Parts: sequence; C-alpha cells; structure tokens
Amino acid sequence: MEFSEKIEQLKERATGLKDSLQTEEATKNALVMPFLNALGYDVFNPLEVVPEFVADSRLKKDEKVDYAVMKDGKPIILIECKKVDNDKLDVKKHAGQLFKYFTACKAKFIILTNGIVYKFFSDIEETNVLDKDPFFTFNLFEYKENQLETLAEFCKENFDLEKVYSNAGDLKYIRQFEEVIENEYRTPSDDFVRYLISKSGVCDGRITDKVIEKHKSTTVEAFNLFMSKVMKTSLDFSLATKQDEQEDKNQVVTTLEELEGYAIVKSILNGCIDLNRITYRDNASYCNVLLDDNIRKTVCRLYFNRSQKYIAFLECKKEHRHPINSVNEIFGFAEQIKNKVDETLGAKA
Repeated sequence: MEFSEKIEQLKERATGLKDSLQTEEATKNALVMPFLNALGYDVFNPLEVVPEFVADSRLKKDEKVDYAVMKDGKPIILIECKKVDNDKLDVKKHAGQLFKYFTACKAKFIILTNGIVYKFFSDIEETNVLDKDPFFTFNLFEYKENQLETLAEFCKENFDLEKVYSNAGDLKYIRQFEEVIENEYRTPSDDFVRYLISKSGVCDGRITDKVIEKHKSTTVEAFNLFMSKVMKTSLDFSLATKQDEQEDKNQVVTTLEELEGYAIVKSILNGCIDLNRITYRDNASYCNVLLDDNIRKTVCRLYFNRSQKYIAFLECKKEHRHPINSVNEIFGFAEQIKNKVDETLGAKA
C-alpha cells in the first residue's frame, strides 16, 4: 500500500474515533501507534519503538517520554502525546517538558502530538537547544501533497538523519518567509510599499508617508491580480486535459473564464482558509465554487455561459445574482466571499 493511502486510512480512522477517545492512553493506542506504524515502524518491536522511554536529566529522575523511535540502539525521534481533545497543542504550555526530554536524550527530533496534529521540533537555530517553534506541522485532517512528501522523509525506509535535518532547516525558514509574505499580502507594511514604489518607478519625487498610504490599496490589488494570474497559468494545462476528457464523454466543459473566476475566489480566500478545501463543480448553467467539495457549502456561483455574466450567492436557499462585466470584478465581492466561508464554518461548528 502506498504511503498516501496509509495516511488517508489513518485520517478516516481518526474521524471515526476522535470523539470517543477520552484519555491520553486511548489517543496513543488508537491514533499515535497506528501513525508510527504508517511510517513503517514496528510499534511492538523495542528495537524500533520504545514506549515510556527514560529521559532522565541531571536535575530530575524518572522522566519518561511517551515513545522513542530507535535506530542502531539510539533514539532518533521522541514523541510526546496529549489526548485528542487538546486541539490547540499549546507549544508554550509544553515547552519546558519538551526541552527537558530533548536535552536529556540524543535524538535530533521531537514530536508533540494529540494524534491528529503532529508538531516537529529540532535544534536548528542553536545546536543542542530545542527551537521554540516547530519547523513542520502535519494535520491529519488538513494536509497538502507537499506536506505528505515531507512527512514521508520520516518513514523508516527513507530516513536519512543528515538529509532530514538539513531539510528541516529549509522548512523552518520557508515557513518564516511564508508568514512574512502572507502578512504583507493581507496588511502591507510601509517598508514593503516603499520598496514596490521605488522598484516600479511610479513616483519620481520623494516617497512620503502620504504616497505610501495612497499605494497600500494598490499593493493589495496587485497581489490579488498576480495570484490570479499564477493560478490561471497553473490551471491552463489541466483545463486542456479536462476539456479533452469531457468532450470525449460529451459532458459539460469548464471554460477558461470559469477557471479564472475560480482562481480569483481562491486568491481572495488565501490566508483565510486552507485553499485545498476550496473546489469547483461545473454544470450546464453555472459553475459552483464549493467548500469541502460539498454542494451544501456553496461559496458562490459563477454564471459565465451567457453574454451577461453574474456572480451569485445563496441566502437561506434563495439565490441573489449580481451582474458583472468582467471576471476581475469578482474582487469587488471579496468581503461577501469571505463572509460566506465564515458563515459556513460557523454553521458547521
């Protein structure tokens, strides 16, 4: 069985069991041990996995970490478990405990988990000192393909300590850069706007605070248009393939405009929700943009198969259409799109 299939099975298992797991021990048995098994480790072989691994420090004895993954008689990964309803997995709350375990043992990695979320730590910033933040977080219910590839590096058959440690450093800095980019996208800083003004040459004179404030909204729109173009480009090839398949089956053909509109909706929602949860489902009359590929969680409808285009929203099963002249006018409905997703998530909660 492929690794991705094992993780998908584990996801289904967690979905069915999480509400019935009342203790940390139940969480370990039902979710964490199967997770280690999916990584290829024999949880019943003490040469590979040691439960209640002794991690005594100079200051305190009888310290035990829940699991230690072993290689050549030495721990390579420590796992500290909390019960499944510990949704937030507050790193600050457990930092002291993780630090003691990491310092006492020679393992290069330690994982904090509630059986669903797995937070990976190491000593990237300073040797032998555990970092304050995880370099990688894997959520069993919300993961992307590239995250699955990263997780696969910790599989028994793939594990290469030097390679994984090097990649961990890259992941940590990429995540930090990603946070900066996301913050600049959502709320551009004065320095970033000044940089764009300077590089683009839109201002011949001195770049004053007034000029910067004027171009903050311009920066946001530029980000939106850029992301729309990137998504559109990535969809072009899949569109051509899909059109061939659909025409062969005499099915509805999703147009380039519909895919561009779908890409704009995703760019609007970037930073608000995992974009993997946003999908589309086309039919003869309109293209549905959905949350979780669920028709009952419609974000909006795109009516592009006619001379007059519309974007529509459902309110209490009643549809409200808004005429638009171009696909880019979807950006004008950003607040309604975000509010619709928030409303749907709130109803689910």
